[in-house]
Amino acid sequence: MTKINYFLACSVLFAFLQCSKPKEQYYIPDTISKENKRNLIAYFEQGKVLYINNCSSCHGIYHKGKDSIPNFSQAQLDTYKAKLAMKDGQTHTFADSLSYDQIEQILKFLSYRKQ
Repeated sequence: MTKINYFLACSVLFAFLQCSKPKEQYYIPDTISKENKRNLIAYFEQGKVLYINNCSSCHGIYHKGKDSIPNFSQAQLDTYKAKLAMKDGQTHTFADSLSYDQIEQILKFLSYRKQ
C-alpha cells in the first residue's frame, strides 16, 4: 500500500510542477542562447510595461480598448515600424512623450509576443 501512496504522491507532485512551470510568452528561436533569451525577454518585458502604460487603454490586448481602435495586426505593426524608421512625425500624441528606443521596445514586444 505504501508503494501506491508513494507513486500517487509523486504523480501529484509531478503534475503540480508541470502546471506551475512558466509558459513561454514570446516567439524566440531555439537557436538563441539561454543568456540572450533572458536578455530578450527582459527587453520585451520592458516593452510590455511601456505598452500597458501608454497604449493598452486604446489598443485592447490587455483591456477591451476603445471600439474604434482594433488590436494591432501585423500590417499595422509594419506601418508603425516604417514610420519609426523614417522618423515620421505622424504618430499618436502619446508617442511624443516616448523616446525612439521606447517605441522600438513596444513594437518588438508586440511583434514577438504570443497571442
